[in-house]
Amino acid sequence: MNILEAIDVTKSYGEGEASVSALCGISIRIDVGEFVSIMGPSGSGKSSLLTILGGVETPTSGQVLIEGTSLSNLSDDERTKLRRRRLG
Repeated sequence: MNILEAIDVTKSYGEGEASVSALCGISIRIDVGEFVSIMGPSGSGKSSLLTILGGVETPTSGQVLIEGTSLSNLSDDERTKLRRRRLG
C-alpha cells in the first residue's frame, strides 16, 4: 500500500522572467514501512519537495496523495489536521 505518492509535481517561484523552477515533474511512491532519503546539492529542491509532500505548500502542478487522499482536495484546515494525525 502506498502511504505517500507524488505524481508529476512541479513548483515554481516568482513570475515572468523572475520565475525559478524548484521542481520539474517529480514523481515518487513510498510504501508502508519504507525508509527514504532525499539528497542533493544546495538549491536542488529538497526543501521545496518536503514542504509539498507534507502539505505545507501546494505544488504549481501535479498531485500529492497521502494514503490515497489528494491534498489538493483538502482545505488548509483539513491539511493541517492530516499533518497532525499522519505525518511527523
